Amino acid sequence: MPTRLGAIDAGSNAIRVVIAELGPTELVRIEAERIPVRLGHNTFTQGVLEPKTIDEAVAAFVHFRERFDHHQVSIYRAVATSAVRNATNRDVLLHRLYHEAGIELDVIEGEEEARLVRKAVSQAMSGQPPRVILDLGGGSLEVNLRVGSAWRGHSLPVGTVRLLETFGLDGAIADAEAGMVRRYTATLMTPIARASASHTTAAITGGNADALAKIFGEPSFELAALEKGLPELVGASVDERMNRFGIKRDRAEVLGIAALVFATAARQLGISKLVAPGVGVREGVLIELAETAREEQAKAEGAHDKALLTAARSFANRVDHDTTHGEHVRLLARQLFHQLRDVHGVPDDKGVLLEVAALLHDVGEVVNQRGHHKHSEYMIRWGRIPGLDDTGREMVALMARCHRKDPSRAKQMIGDSPLSKEQRGQLRKMTALLRLADSMDTGHRSRVEQIVATRMGDAIVLDLVVRDGPTREDAALIRKADMLKDELGLDVRVTVARPVLPPAAEPSPAGAGAGAAQMRARYR
Repeated sequence: MPTRLGAIDAGSNAIRVVIAELGPTELVRIEAERIPVRLGHNTFTQGVLEPKTIDEAVAAFVHFRERFDHHQVSIYRAVATSAVRNATNRDVLLHRLYHEAGIELDVIEGEEEARLVRKAVSQAMSGQPPRVILDLGGGSLEVNLRVGSAWRGHSLPVGTVRLLETFGLDGAIADAEAGMVRRYTATLMTPIARASASHTTAAITGGNADALAKIFGEPSFELAALEKGLPELVGASVDERMNRFGIKRDRAEVLGIAALVFATAARQLGISKLVAPGVGVREGVLIELAETAREEQAKAEGAHDKALLTAARSFANRVDHDTTHGEHVRLLARQLFHQLRDVHGVPDDKGVLLEVAALLHDVGEVVNQRGHHKHSEYMIRWGRIPGLDDTGREMVALMARCHRKDPSRAKQMIGDSPLSKEQRGQLRKMTALLRLADSMDTGHRSRVEQIVATRMGDAIVLDLVVRDGPTREDAALIRKADMLKDELGLDVRVTVARPVLPPAAEPSPAGAGAGAAQMRARYR
Protein backbone atom coordinates (compact mmCIF):
# COMPACT_ATOMS: atom_id res chain seq x y z
CA MET A 1 0.00 0.00 0.00
CA PRO A 2 1.48 3.38 -0.99
CA THR A 3 2.23 5.85 1.80
CA ARG A 4 -0.44 8.53 2.07
CA LEU A 5 -0.02 11.80 3.91
CA GLY A 6 -2.44 14.38 5.30
CA ALA A 7 -1.87 18.04 6.19
CA ILE A 8 -4.32 20.39 7.90
CA ASP A 9 -3.91 24.15 8.23
CA ALA A 10 -6.35 25.63 10.77
CA GLY A 11 -6.08 29.27 9.76
CA SER A 12 -7.93 32.28 11.09
CA ASN A 13 -10.33 32.58 8.12
CA ALA A 14 -10.70 28.93 7.01
CA ILE A 15 -9.49 25.39 7.67
CA ARG A 16 -7.75 23.59 4.81
CA VAL A 17 -6.81 19.95 4.30
CA VAL A 18 -4.79 18.18 1.63
CA ILE A 19 -4.20 14.44 1.16
CA ALA A 20 -1.39 13.20 -1.06
CA GLU A 21 0.35 9.97 -2.00
CA LEU A 22 4.10 9.61 -1.74
CA GLY A 23 5.35 8.74 -5.23
CA PRO A 24 8.87 7.65 -6.21
CA THR A 25 9.96 11.22 -6.99
CA GLU A 26 7.03 13.50 -6.17
CA LEU A 27 3.85 13.95 -4.18
CA VAL A 28 0.62 13.11 -6.00
CA ARG A 29 -2.32 15.12 -4.66
CA ILE A 30 -5.42 12.99 -4.08
CA GLU A 31 -7.83 15.37 -2.41
CA ALA A 32 -7.94 18.95 -1.10
CA GLU A 33 -10.70 20.85 0.66
CA ARG A 34 -11.34 24.22 2.29
CA ILE A 35 -14.03 24.66 4.95
CA PRO A 36 -14.88 28.30 5.84
CA VAL A 37 -14.71 28.03 9.62
CA ARG A 38 -13.55 31.46 10.79
CA LEU A 39 -11.55 30.65 13.91
CA GLY A 40 -10.58 34.32 14.09
CA HIS A 41 -14.21 35.46 14.57
CA ASN A 42 -14.22 37.59 17.76
CA THR A 43 -10.97 35.90 18.82
CA PHE A 44 -8.83 38.96 18.13
CA THR A 45 -11.28 41.35 19.82
CA GLN A 46 -12.41 39.20 22.77
CA GLY A 47 -9.45 36.83 23.16
CA VAL A 48 -11.53 33.61 23.14
CA LEU A 49 -12.93 31.12 20.66
CA GLU A 50 -16.73 31.19 20.67
CA PRO A 51 -18.56 27.90 21.50
CA LYS A 52 -20.25 27.92 18.07
CA THR A 53 -16.89 28.34 16.33
CA ILE A 54 -15.43 25.47 18.32
CA ASP A 55 -18.39 23.25 17.35
CA GLU A 56 -17.90 24.10 13.67
CA ALA A 57 -14.17 23.39 13.88
CA VAL A 58 -14.75 20.02 15.57
CA ALA A 59 -17.28 19.06 12.87
CA ALA A 60 -14.73 19.98 10.17
CA PHE A 61 -12.02 17.89 11.83
CA VAL A 62 -14.36 14.90 12.24
CA HIS A 63 -14.95 15.14 8.48
CA PHE A 64 -11.20 15.33 7.85
CA ARG A 65 -10.69 12.25 10.03
CA GLU A 66 -13.21 10.36 7.89
CA ARG A 67 -11.35 11.39 4.73
CA PHE A 68 -8.03 10.31 6.29
CA ASP A 69 -9.48 6.91 7.12
CA HIS A 70 -11.07 6.56 3.69
CA HIS A 71 -7.74 7.20 1.95
CA GLN A 72 -5.76 5.23 4.57
CA VAL A 73 -3.59 8.18 5.55
CA SER A 74 -0.71 6.85 7.67
CA ILE A 75 1.08 10.10 8.54
CA TYR A 76 -0.49 13.49 9.19
CA ARG A 77 0.15 16.82 10.84
CA ALA A 78 -2.43 19.45 11.76
CA VAL A 79 -1.29 22.97 12.63
CA ALA A 80 -3.12 26.03 13.93
CA THR A 81 -1.89 29.58 13.47
CA SER A 82 -2.72 33.06 14.75
CA ALA A 83 -6.36 32.75 15.91
CA VAL A 84 -5.88 29.61 18.00
CA ARG A 85 -2.50 30.90 19.14
CA ASN A 86 -4.18 34.03 20.56
CA ALA A 87 -7.22 32.32 22.14
CA THR A 88 -7.06 31.90 25.92
CA ASN A 89 -9.48 28.95 25.74
CA ARG A 90 -7.65 27.08 22.97
CA ASP A 91 -7.24 24.04 25.24
CA VAL A 92 -11.00 23.44 24.96
CA LEU A 93 -10.65 23.15 21.19
CA LEU A 94 -7.52 20.99 21.37
CA HIS A 95 -9.14 18.62 23.88
CA ARG A 96 -12.29 18.15 21.81
CA LEU A 97 -10.39 17.64 18.56
CA TYR A 98 -8.25 14.94 20.13
CA HIS A 99 -11.13 13.05 21.75
CA GLU A 100 -13.90 13.58 19.17
CA ALA A 101 -11.95 13.63 15.90
CA GLY A 102 -8.87 11.69 16.90
CA ILE A 103 -6.61 14.46 15.58
CA GLU A 104 -3.91 16.22 17.56
CA LEU A 105 -3.68 19.92 16.66
CA ASP A 106 -0.28 21.57 16.92
CA VAL A 107 -0.41 25.31 17.71
CA ILE A 108 2.63 26.84 16.00
CA GLU A 109 4.36 30.17 16.51
CA GLY A 110 4.78 32.82 13.83
CA GLU A 111 8.39 31.82 13.16
CA GLU A 112 7.36 28.22 12.45
CA GLU A 113 4.56 29.44 10.21
CA ALA A 114 7.01 31.58 8.24
CA ARG A 115 9.47 28.69 7.91
CA LEU A 116 6.82 26.33 6.52
CA VAL A 117 5.76 28.95 3.98
CA ARG A 118 9.39 29.42 2.89
CA LYS A 119 9.74 25.68 2.33
CA ALA A 120 6.56 25.53 0.25
CA VAL A 121 7.47 28.56 -1.86
CA SER A 122 11.01 27.34 -2.44
CA GLN A 123 9.79 24.01 -3.81
CA ALA A 124 7.00 25.59 -5.88
CA MET A 125 9.50 27.95 -7.50
CA SER A 126 12.14 25.25 -8.15
CA GLY A 127 14.42 26.33 -5.34
CA GLN A 128 14.69 29.91 -6.66
CA PRO A 129 12.16 31.95 -4.65
CA PRO A 130 12.33 35.77 -4.53
CA ARG A 131 14.21 37.20 -1.58
CA VAL A 132 10.94 38.50 -0.12
CA ILE A 133 7.90 36.36 0.81
CA LEU A 134 4.69 37.91 2.16
CA ASP A 135 2.26 35.39 3.67
CA LEU A 136 -1.03 37.03 4.65
CA GLY A 137 -3.53 35.11 6.76
CA GLY A 138 -6.56 35.99 8.79
CA GLY A 139 -4.57 36.80 11.92
CA SER A 140 -1.07 37.83 10.86
CA LEU A 141 1.31 38.85 8.10
CA GLU A 142 4.48 36.77 7.95
CA VAL A 143 7.32 38.65 6.25
CA ASN A 144 10.27 36.54 5.12
CA LEU A 145 13.39 38.40 4.02
CA ARG A 146 16.52 36.74 2.70
CA VAL A 147 19.70 38.42 3.91
CA GLY A 148 22.76 36.85 2.33
CA SER A 149 22.25 33.09 2.63
CA ALA A 150 19.94 33.27 5.66
CA TRP A 151 16.24 34.01 6.01
CA ARG A 152 14.77 36.29 8.65
CA GLY A 153 11.13 35.97 9.56
CA HIS A 154 8.86 38.64 11.03
CA SER A 155 5.29 38.01 12.24
CA LEU A 156 3.06 41.11 12.33
CA PRO A 157 -0.50 41.38 13.74
CA VAL A 158 -1.87 42.49 10.36
CA GLY A 159 -4.28 39.69 9.49
CA THR A 160 -7.38 40.26 7.38
CA VAL A 161 -9.89 38.93 9.93
CA ARG A 162 -8.09 40.77 12.72
CA LEU A 163 -8.37 44.09 10.84
CA LEU A 164 -11.91 43.33 9.67
CA GLU A 165 -13.22 42.97 13.21
CA THR A 166 -10.89 45.37 14.99
CA PHE A 167 -11.63 48.30 12.64
CA GLY A 168 -15.19 47.25 11.74
CA LEU A 169 -14.50 47.00 8.00
CA ASP A 170 -17.59 45.00 7.03
CA GLY A 171 -18.41 45.84 3.45
CA ALA A 172 -17.28 48.65 1.16
CA ILE A 173 -14.21 50.36 2.60
CA ALA A 174 -14.30 54.15 2.56
CA ASP A 175 -11.23 56.24 1.73
CA ALA A 176 -10.72 57.17 5.38
CA GLU A 177 -10.87 53.53 6.44
CA ALA A 178 -8.51 52.49 3.64
CA GLY A 179 -6.08 55.16 4.77
CA MET A 180 -6.27 53.82 8.32
CA VAL A 181 -5.40 50.28 7.16
CA ARG A 182 -2.50 51.63 5.10
CA ARG A 183 -1.09 53.70 7.97
CA TYR A 184 -1.41 50.84 10.44
CA THR A 185 0.35 48.40 8.08
CA ALA A 186 3.03 50.92 7.14
CA THR A 187 3.79 51.68 10.79
CA LEU A 188 4.42 48.02 11.58
CA MET A 189 6.38 47.52 8.36
CA THR A 190 8.70 50.52 8.85
CA PRO A 191 11.34 48.81 11.08
CA ILE A 192 11.49 45.86 8.66
CA ALA A 193 11.74 48.12 5.61
CA ARG A 194 14.60 50.12 7.15
CA ALA A 195 16.61 46.96 7.81
CA SER A 196 15.99 45.31 4.43
CA ALA A 197 17.79 45.68 1.13
CA SER A 198 15.97 46.87 -1.97
CA HIS A 199 14.22 44.16 -3.99
CA THR A 200 11.87 44.28 -6.96
CA THR A 201 9.89 41.03 -6.64
CA ALA A 202 8.04 39.33 -3.79
CA ALA A 203 6.19 36.03 -3.53
CA ILE A 204 2.77 36.40 -1.93
CA THR A 205 0.92 33.47 -0.37
CA GLY A 206 -2.42 32.66 1.22
CA GLY A 207 -5.93 32.41 -0.17
CA ASN A 208 -6.22 36.14 -0.72
CA ALA A 209 -2.93 36.20 -2.63
CA ASP A 210 -4.23 33.52 -5.00
CA ALA A 211 -7.52 35.41 -5.48
CA LEU A 212 -5.74 38.68 -6.26
CA ALA A 213 -3.45 36.93 -8.74
CA LYS A 214 -6.49 35.65 -10.64
CA ILE A 215 -7.95 39.14 -10.76
CA PHE A 216 -4.81 41.06 -11.75
CA GLY A 217 -2.88 38.58 -13.93
CA GLU A 218 -2.16 35.08 -12.65
CA PRO A 219 0.40 34.05 -11.51
CA SER A 220 2.22 37.40 -11.31
CA PHE A 221 1.21 41.02 -11.58
CA GLU A 222 2.67 44.49 -11.17
CA LEU A 223 2.14 46.54 -8.02
CA ALA A 224 1.01 49.37 -10.29
CA ALA A 225 -1.86 47.20 -11.57
CA LEU A 226 -2.92 46.40 -8.01
CA GLU A 227 -2.83 50.07 -7.01
CA LYS A 228 -4.85 51.02 -10.07
CA GLY A 229 -7.52 48.43 -9.30
CA LEU A 230 -7.69 49.17 -5.58
CA PRO A 231 -10.44 51.83 -5.63
CA GLU A 232 -12.86 49.55 -7.48
CA LEU A 233 -12.00 46.51 -5.33
CA VAL A 234 -12.00 48.29 -1.98
CA GLY A 235 -15.05 50.40 -2.70
CA ALA A 236 -17.24 47.45 -3.73
CA SER A 237 -19.69 45.81 -1.35
CA VAL A 238 -19.30 42.16 -0.36
CA ASP A 239 -22.04 41.07 -2.77
CA GLU A 240 -20.49 43.09 -5.59
CA ARG A 241 -17.11 41.44 -5.02
CA MET A 242 -18.73 38.01 -5.04
CA ASN A 243 -20.52 38.65 -8.33
CA ARG A 244 -17.71 40.52 -10.04
CA PHE A 245 -14.83 38.20 -9.12
CA GLY A 246 -16.62 34.86 -8.64
CA ILE A 247 -15.50 34.35 -5.03
CA LYS A 248 -17.21 33.04 -1.92
CA ARG A 249 -18.60 35.33 0.77
CA ASP A 250 -15.92 34.74 3.39
CA ARG A 251 -13.25 35.57 0.80
CA ALA A 252 -15.15 38.63 -0.47
CA GLU A 253 -15.40 40.00 3.08
CA VAL A 254 -11.61 40.23 3.50
CA LEU A 255 -10.26 40.60 -0.06
CA GLY A 256 -10.29 44.39 -0.02
CA ILE A 257 -8.34 44.45 3.23
CA ALA A 258 -5.84 41.94 1.82
CA ALA A 259 -5.29 44.10 -1.27
CA LEU A 260 -4.56 47.13 0.92
CA VAL A 261 -2.11 45.18 3.12
CA PHE A 262 -0.22 43.66 0.19
CA ALA A 263 -0.03 47.00 -1.63
CA THR A 264 1.25 48.82 1.47
CA ALA A 265 3.77 46.13 2.45
CA ALA A 266 5.12 45.96 -1.11
CA ARG A 267 5.46 49.74 -1.33
CA GLN A 268 7.27 49.86 2.02
CA LEU A 269 9.79 47.27 0.77
CA GLY A 270 10.24 48.82 -2.67
CA ILE A 271 8.59 45.87 -4.41
CA SER A 272 7.21 46.43 -7.91
CA LYS A 273 6.15 42.87 -8.89
CA LEU A 274 4.14 40.27 -6.97
CA VAL A 275 4.15 36.52 -7.72
CA ALA A 276 1.61 34.06 -6.28
CA PRO A 277 2.98 30.47 -6.44
CA GLY A 278 -0.31 29.06 -5.10
CA VAL A 279 1.06 27.42 -1.95
CA GLY A 280 0.89 28.03 1.79
CA VAL A 281 1.37 26.52 5.21
CA ARG A 282 -0.34 23.21 4.42
CA GLU A 283 1.97 22.59 1.45
CA GLY A 284 4.97 23.25 3.70
CA VAL A 285 3.60 20.76 6.22
CA LEU A 286 3.05 18.21 3.44
CA ILE A 287 6.60 18.60 2.14
CA GLU A 288 8.06 17.97 5.60
CA LEU A 289 5.82 14.93 6.09
CA ALA A 290 7.10 13.59 2.76
CA GLU A 291 10.71 14.15 3.82
CA THR A 292 10.10 12.25 7.06
CA ALA A 293 8.31 9.42 5.24
CA ARG A 294 11.13 9.09 2.70
CA GLU A 295 13.70 8.90 5.51
CA GLU A 296 11.72 6.12 7.17
CA GLN A 297 11.31 4.34 3.83
CA ALA A 298 15.04 4.58 3.20
CA LYS A 299 15.77 3.02 6.59
CA ALA A 300 13.27 0.24 5.99
CA GLU A 301 14.52 -0.35 2.44
CA GLY A 302 18.10 -0.40 3.68
CA ALA A 303 17.24 -3.09 6.21
CA HIS A 304 15.27 -5.01 3.56
CA ASP A 305 18.11 -4.74 1.03
CA LYS A 306 20.65 -6.08 3.53
CA ALA A 307 18.35 -8.95 4.46
CA LEU A 308 17.73 -9.84 0.82
CA LEU A 309 21.44 -9.82 -0.05
CA THR A 310 22.16 -11.96 3.02
CA ALA A 311 19.48 -14.42 1.87
CA ALA A 312 21.03 -14.54 -1.62
CA ARG A 313 24.48 -15.25 -0.17
CA SER A 314 23.03 -17.99 2.04
CA PHE A 315 21.39 -19.54 -1.01
CA ALA A 316 24.73 -19.50 -2.88
CA ASN A 317 26.45 -21.12 0.09
CA ARG A 318 23.80 -23.84 0.30
CA VAL A 319 24.49 -24.90 -3.30
CA ASP A 320 28.26 -24.49 -2.84
CA HIS A 321 28.67 -21.62 -5.30
CA ASP A 322 31.74 -19.36 -5.03
CA THR A 323 30.46 -15.78 -5.12
CA THR A 324 33.83 -14.00 -5.47
CA HIS A 325 33.11 -12.99 -9.07
CA GLY A 326 29.44 -12.32 -8.30
CA GLU A 327 30.30 -10.00 -5.41
CA HIS A 328 32.62 -7.95 -7.60
CA VAL A 329 30.08 -7.72 -10.40
CA ARG A 330 27.52 -6.66 -7.77
CA LEU A 331 29.71 -3.76 -6.68
CA LEU A 332 30.28 -2.66 -10.27
CA ALA A 333 26.58 -2.95 -11.12
CA ARG A 334 25.69 -0.96 -7.99
CA GLN A 335 28.01 1.88 -9.02
CA LEU A 336 26.59 1.96 -12.54
CA PHE A 337 22.99 1.88 -11.30
CA HIS A 338 23.34 4.76 -8.85
CA GLN A 339 25.63 6.96 -10.93
CA LEU A 340 23.38 6.67 -13.99
CA ARG A 341 20.02 6.93 -12.19
CA ASP A 342 19.19 10.20 -13.95
CA VAL A 343 19.80 8.52 -17.30
CA HIS A 344 18.08 5.15 -16.88
CA GLY A 345 15.22 6.36 -14.65
CA VAL A 346 14.71 3.03 -12.86
CA PRO A 347 13.38 3.60 -9.30
CA ASP A 348 15.99 3.29 -6.55
CA ASP A 349 14.13 0.45 -4.82
CA LYS A 350 14.83 -1.80 -7.81
CA GLY A 351 18.59 -1.48 -7.34
CA VAL A 352 18.73 -4.33 -4.83
CA LEU A 353 17.23 -6.69 -7.43
CA LEU A 354 20.09 -5.83 -9.78
CA GLU A 355 22.58 -6.55 -6.98
CA VAL A 356 20.99 -9.93 -6.22
CA ALA A 357 21.04 -10.84 -9.92
CA ALA A 358 24.71 -9.82 -10.14
CA LEU A 359 25.53 -11.91 -7.08
CA LEU A 360 23.78 -15.03 -8.44
CA HIS A 361 24.09 -14.67 -12.21
CA ASP A 362 26.62 -17.53 -12.42
CA VAL A 363 25.08 -19.75 -9.72
CA GLY A 364 24.05 -22.25 -12.42
CA GLU A 365 27.72 -23.22 -12.84
CA VAL A 366 27.26 -25.67 -9.95
CA VAL A 367 25.05 -27.67 -12.32
CA ASN A 368 27.08 -27.26 -15.51
CA GLN A 369 29.38 -24.61 -16.91
CA ARG A 370 27.82 -25.07 -20.33
CA GLY A 371 24.57 -23.14 -20.51
CA HIS A 372 24.96 -22.07 -16.90
CA HIS A 373 22.79 -18.97 -17.45
CA LYS A 374 19.80 -21.26 -18.07
CA HIS A 375 20.53 -23.22 -14.91
CA SER A 376 20.91 -19.94 -12.98
CA GLU A 377 17.45 -18.86 -14.09
CA TYR A 378 15.91 -22.17 -13.00
CA MET A 379 17.63 -22.21 -9.61
CA ILE A 380 16.62 -18.64 -8.80
CA ARG A 381 13.00 -19.31 -9.79
CA TRP A 382 12.69 -22.39 -7.59
CA GLY A 383 15.33 -21.78 -4.91
CA ARG A 384 13.06 -20.09 -2.37
CA ILE A 385 15.21 -17.06 -1.62
CA PRO A 386 13.55 -15.27 1.36
CA GLY A 387 12.55 -11.67 0.65
CA LEU A 388 11.97 -12.08 -3.09
CA ASP A 389 8.32 -11.60 -4.03
CA ASP A 390 6.92 -12.96 -7.31
CA THR A 391 7.84 -9.83 -9.29
CA GLY A 392 11.33 -9.64 -7.81
CA ARG A 393 11.95 -13.33 -8.47
CA GLU A 394 10.87 -12.94 -12.10
CA MET A 395 13.18 -9.96 -12.59
CA VAL A 396 16.22 -11.54 -10.92
CA ALA A 397 15.77 -14.85 -12.76
CA LEU A 398 15.49 -13.15 -16.15
CA MET A 399 18.51 -10.90 -15.51
CA ALA A 400 20.56 -14.01 -14.73
CA ARG A 401 19.26 -15.75 -17.85
CA CYS A 402 19.93 -12.77 -20.11
CA HIS A 403 23.39 -11.75 -18.92
CA ARG A 404 24.88 -13.71 -21.83
CA LYS A 405 24.23 -14.22 -25.56
CA ASP A 406 22.59 -11.90 -28.05
CA PRO A 407 20.76 -8.80 -26.70
CA SER A 408 17.91 -9.28 -29.17
CA ARG A 409 17.21 -12.69 -27.62
CA ALA A 410 17.33 -11.12 -24.16
CA LYS A 411 14.80 -8.47 -25.18
CA GLN A 412 12.54 -11.16 -26.63
CA MET A 413 12.58 -13.17 -23.42
CA ILE A 414 11.85 -10.10 -21.33
CA GLY A 415 9.06 -9.12 -23.72
CA ASP A 416 7.46 -12.56 -23.24
CA SER A 417 7.46 -12.28 -19.44
CA PRO A 418 4.23 -11.72 -17.47
CA LEU A 419 5.56 -8.43 -16.06
CA SER A 420 3.81 -5.14 -16.77
CA LYS A 421 5.01 -2.90 -19.59
CA GLU A 422 6.69 -0.53 -17.10
CA GLN A 423 8.40 -3.40 -15.30
CA ARG A 424 9.65 -4.91 -18.58
CA GLY A 425 11.19 -1.55 -19.48
CA GLN A 426 12.93 -1.40 -16.10
CA LEU A 427 14.13 -4.99 -16.49
CA ARG A 428 15.68 -4.33 -19.90
CA LYS A 429 17.72 -1.46 -18.48
CA MET A 430 18.84 -3.41 -15.41
CA THR A 431 19.78 -6.37 -17.59
CA ALA A 432 21.85 -4.04 -19.76
CA LEU A 433 23.66 -2.74 -16.67
CA LEU A 434 24.33 -6.29 -15.44
CA ARG A 435 25.75 -7.32 -18.82
CA LEU A 436 28.11 -4.33 -18.79
CA ALA A 437 29.22 -4.93 -15.19
CA ASP A 438 29.85 -8.60 -15.98
CA SER A 439 32.01 -7.75 -18.99
CA MET A 440 34.14 -5.47 -16.79
CA ASP A 441 35.21 -8.52 -14.79
CA THR A 442 36.36 -10.64 -17.70
CA GLY A 443 38.67 -13.33 -16.39
CA HIS A 444 37.17 -13.02 -12.88
CA ARG A 445 40.25 -11.08 -11.70
CA SER A 446 38.46 -8.15 -9.96
CA ARG A 447 40.66 -5.89 -12.07
CA VAL A 448 38.36 -2.84 -12.16
CA GLU A 449 38.48 -1.14 -8.77
CA GLN A 450 36.30 1.91 -9.37
CA ILE A 451 33.89 3.40 -11.89
CA VAL A 452 32.86 7.00 -12.46
CA ALA A 453 30.03 7.07 -14.99
CA THR A 454 29.15 10.43 -16.55
CA ARG A 455 26.64 11.53 -19.19
CA MET A 456 28.47 13.69 -21.71
CA GLY A 457 26.37 14.81 -24.67
CA ASP A 458 25.27 11.78 -26.67
CA ALA A 459 27.45 9.32 -24.75
CA ILE A 460 28.08 7.76 -21.37
CA VAL A 461 31.75 8.01 -20.45
CA LEU A 462 33.09 5.37 -18.06
CA ASP A 463 36.28 6.35 -16.24
CA LEU A 464 37.71 3.10 -14.87
CA VAL A 465 40.48 2.65 -12.35
CA VAL A 466 42.21 -0.71 -12.74
CA ARG A 467 44.83 -2.40 -10.60
CA ASP A 468 47.34 -3.17 -13.35
CA GLY A 469 47.08 -0.17 -15.66
CA PRO A 470 45.80 0.12 -19.25
CA THR A 471 46.28 -2.78 -21.68
CA ARG A 472 45.47 -3.45 -25.32
CA GLU A 473 42.49 -5.57 -24.28
CA ASP A 474 40.71 -2.77 -22.44
CA ALA A 475 38.10 -2.40 -25.17
CA ALA A 476 36.77 -5.78 -24.04
CA LEU A 477 35.74 -4.21 -20.75
CA ILE A 478 32.67 -2.79 -22.48
CA ARG A 479 32.15 -5.56 -25.03
CA LYS A 480 28.66 -6.20 -23.59
CA ALA A 481 27.56 -2.55 -23.62
CA ASP A 482 25.45 -3.16 -26.75
CA MET A 483 22.16 -3.60 -24.92
CA LEU A 484 22.73 -0.48 -22.79
CA LYS A 485 23.43 1.56 -25.92
CA ASP A 486 20.15 0.40 -27.44
CA GLU A 487 18.08 0.98 -24.31
CA LEU A 488 19.39 4.48 -23.56
CA GLY A 489 20.07 5.61 -27.11
CA LEU A 490 23.57 6.67 -26.09
CA ASP A 491 27.06 5.59 -27.04
CA VAL A 492 29.30 4.10 -24.33
CA ARG A 493 32.95 5.11 -24.15
CA VAL A 494 35.67 4.11 -21.71
CA THR A 495 38.90 5.52 -20.33
CA VAL A 496 41.20 3.35 -18.24
CA ALA A 497 43.73 4.50 -15.65
CA ARG A 498 45.75 3.03 -12.82
CA PRO A 499 46.00 4.49 -9.32
CA VAL A 500 48.83 6.92 -8.76
CA LEU A 501 49.82 7.24 -5.13
CA PRO A 502 51.33 10.50 -3.88
CA PRO A 503 54.97 10.32 -2.79
CA ALA A 504 55.53 8.56 0.53
CA ALA A 505 51.85 7.78 0.82
CA GLU A 506 50.59 4.52 2.25
CA PRO A 507 48.65 2.44 -0.30
CA SER A 508 44.92 3.00 0.07
CA PRO A 509 41.87 2.40 -2.13
CA ALA A 510 40.49 5.30 -4.12
CA GLY A 511 37.66 7.19 -2.46
CA ALA A 512 34.35 5.84 -3.66
CA GLY A 513 32.78 9.26 -3.91
CA ALA A 514 35.31 10.90 -6.23
CA GLY A 515 33.82 12.62 -9.25
CA ALA A 516 35.08 12.34 -12.80
CA ALA A 517 37.10 15.55 -12.63
CA GLN A 518 38.62 14.58 -9.29
CA MET A 519 39.50 11.15 -10.61
CA ARG A 520 41.31 12.56 -13.63
CA ALA A 521 43.34 14.79 -11.32
CA ARG A 522 44.37 11.88 -9.13
CA TYR A 523 44.84 9.14 -11.73
CA ARG A 524 46.72 9.10 -15.00
